[in-house]
Formats: sequence, structure tokens, C-alpha cells
Amino acid sequence: MPLSPSLPARNRLLPARVFPRLLRPKPIRARIKHIRKVIEPQKIAVLQLAGFLTLSVTWLVPSPSLGSETFWVPPVIGSQLVNSYKAADKAYGSGHRGVDYQVTLGQGVFAPSDATVSFVGKVVDRPVLSLSHEGNLVSSYEPVCSSLVVGQEVATGELVAEVCEADQDYLQHCPDSFCLHFSTRKDGEYLSPLWFTGELAPSRLLPWIEPN
Repeated sequence: MPLSPSLPARNRLLPARVFPRLLRPKPIRARIKHIRKVIEPQKIAVLQLAGFLTLSVTWLVPSPSLGSETFWVPPVIGSQLVNSYKAADKAYGSGHRGVDYQVTLGQGVFAPSDATVSFVGKVVDRPVLSLSHEGNLVSSYEPVCSSLVVGQEVATGELVAEVCEADQDYLQHCPDSFCLHFSTRKDGEYLSPLWFTGELAPSRLLPWIEPN
């Protein structure tokens, strides 16, 4: 008996297992939200670590505590600050242990706070004036000429010296003009005078943020 050819059925649906169900991709917004959820706590942890490191450096570096004390007044009036304080890496290393104001010959120098004259005279090649203040603080000025004597008391804002010329070998801190070099020491350690004149802003620590 002859076999009749059988035609394949058309439009017949194949079983679902032949074409596995593809996963539908998440919307872009949902993926961004997921990434933020993973990354944000890490960013917060990094910020907090930076804050702790800043706090550690603040503890290690000695700095004066002004507390309720009043700020000093600048030693010169109307002069521009041209060179800032730069701490030395070592005890006798290079640095700039004070600040420089651009001045003119004969310009007046004033006591930044109540003090007692502790030194008047020449140091190597320049005339220097030093004042002793409360809290074991000493301020010095160069090159200046003064008629004060050691042990004399001066009040805040009182004229204590005038800018004058130093010896020919003196290396000016400002190559093209005259400068007044103003330095401060506490217990023998140099500090930035801007701490005491209120011109140096303290560093701010990052606030603590609780990760989600």
C-alpha cells in the first residue's frame, strides 16, 4: 500500500522550552539608583576617613590656643602682606619663620598688644626689636630702629619703632622694595603671626554622616 506524504503543519507553535524566556533589562533609572546605593556609602566612608586624618594632623601640629584672648592688631597700618609664613620641615631647615609687610623707610611700627621690651639692638646685619607678651609669646620686627629700652612696657597700638635700613649685606625679603619682617614665638617655637592677628582661619573638619 503506497504511503502518502504527510505535509508539516503550518503555524504550529513550538514548545516554550525551545525559546527560553529572556530576562527583561531593568530600567536605566533603576540601575542608576542601584549604583548609587552601592557607591554612596563608600564615598561617605572616604570623606569620614579624610576628616579623621585632618583631625590627626591637627593634633600633631602645635598651634596656639587663643581661647577668649583678644586678637592682636597688625604692627603696621595700610601695608600689604606680601610673604606668608612657611614652617620649616626640620628644626634648622629652610622656611619662612614669619610674615612680610611691604613698607617704606621711616614707616611706624606699633605694638600688636600689651608687652614688655625684651630686646633692642642689632642681630648680625639688621636692627631688631623684640617684645614679650602674655603666654610666653615673643614678637620680633626687623629691620627697625627704636629708642625703647629693655624692660620698658608698651601698650597695644603704641608706636615702638620705625622701619630703617639694615647693613649692606642684609638680604631683603622683598627684592624690589622694603619689607618689615614680623615673627612670633611661643616657648621658643616659631608660629605664624597671623594666628594672633586673626588673619589665619582655622581648618574645618567634615561632619559625621551616617551611611544608609
